[in-house]
Amino acid sequence: MTVGPTPAAVLKDLLAAGRVRFRKSLSQHFLTDPRALEGLVRALGPGPEDVVIEIGPGAGFLTERLVATGARVIAVEVDGAMATLLRERIPSPRLTIMVSDFLRVTVAELAAAAGATRVLLAGNLPYHVTTPLLFHVLPDRDRIARMVFTVQREVGARLCARPGSKDYGALTVAIAHAGVCERLFGIGAGAFVPAPRISSVAVRLVPAPVRLAPAGERRLNEVTRASFGHRRKTLANALAELSGGREGAVAALARAGIDPGRRGETLTLAEFERLAACFG
Repeated sequence: MTVGPTPAAVLKDLLAAGRVRFRKSLSQHFLTDPRALEGLVRALGPGPEDVVIEIGPGAGFLTERLVATGARVIAVEVDGAMATLLRERIPSPRLTIMVSDFLRVTVAELAAAAGATRVLLAGNLPYHVTTPLLFHVLPDRDRIARMVFTVQREVGARLCARPGSKDYGALTVAIAHAGVCERLFGIGAGAFVPAPRISSVAVRLVPAPVRLAPAGERRLNEVTRASFGHRRKTLANALAELSGGREGAVAALARAGIDPGRRGETLTLAEFERLAACFG
């Protein structure tokens, strides 16, 4: 059995040839650990019948493994030079490369263009835009079967946090409302080139059916963000701006059966959903 060069060796050659130049502004840290890459693919579980949207493919080490499963892959890359390299490295008819900032396209648009009812999402998410990217894809979760990402360890802790913990926040609630989040495995800094200063984790998100109308989703996000905007404030004070003053907030909390003296970090998902309905 012939074993090809490792991702790290391929990247070293690309760097030596001047084909790759890291752009710090894009938080480019390429995952080169074969075990981590293969673990991501297994967790996502794509097959020939699937369409996979990959966010930020970079040099394509995850991309080539996704294409090898037989899935159709749509890789969205903001760096034009990396997109050109990707086309050369993986000349497959099952790979479509889009040069764009992922925040400027939607999952629904990409799925429709591919003729897919539902898609899979994957990516080694750039640290500086991880949270905006997650909030960006959640509204289209009815078009997503599964998502597998690498994220900063601290973000992974926030995604899977429990009420009352220091990591519990607006992102936690949004993810819990949208589906089930699972921490898969840790990834050390040495698995990336260049090595970041922090560790990462792989997470899998399995979306739940959308239960609220768009207006209800927006209201839940507003209530949640306001509740965590000033963590030391009681809910009566934190939510005052959403209700025209403290009295309005107290009235909404009473309708929801929630003590106005509590803080946002103590509320469960069910309580946030009930509270948001009282602000409608």
